[in-house]
Amino acid sequence: MRVLIVEDEWLIAMDLAETVRQAGHDVAGIAAEPDEALAAAQEHKPDLVLMDLRLSNGTSGADAARRLWDDARLRCIFVSANLDVATLESLKVLHPLGFVAKPILPARLRQAMGVAEIELAASASTAAATA
Repeated sequence: MRVLIVEDEWLIAMDLAETVRQAGHDVAGIAAEPDEALAAAQEHKPDLVLMDLRLSNGTSGADAARRLWDDARLRCIFVSANLDVATLESLKVLHPLGFVAKPILPARLRQAMGVAEIELAASASTAAATA
């Protein structure tokens, strides 16, 4: 699976990248703001996005996720310290594949990516069967 990481804190992004690689997946790019995320998605064609909710320069990961969904039907696992009930509810329209709270536990992230991989494969099979 090719994973795009959208995280504005470089050390966290590097930790996420290492966890992605250790889980047997490829890092399709790292972006710190929405425009970078869109460009990386167009260039590298990821299967999944790990999306922080608060990005650089006060930009919103939810807005970036909305644009990625609208433009490329890319789905996210949201990674944030701010996963309260209201936030989770507001993100449902973006078809999230999961949520991982910060501080990030590598085992929890690997589990979320495993579940996402299964759901993405099931969605692809359903789409192929109805085409």
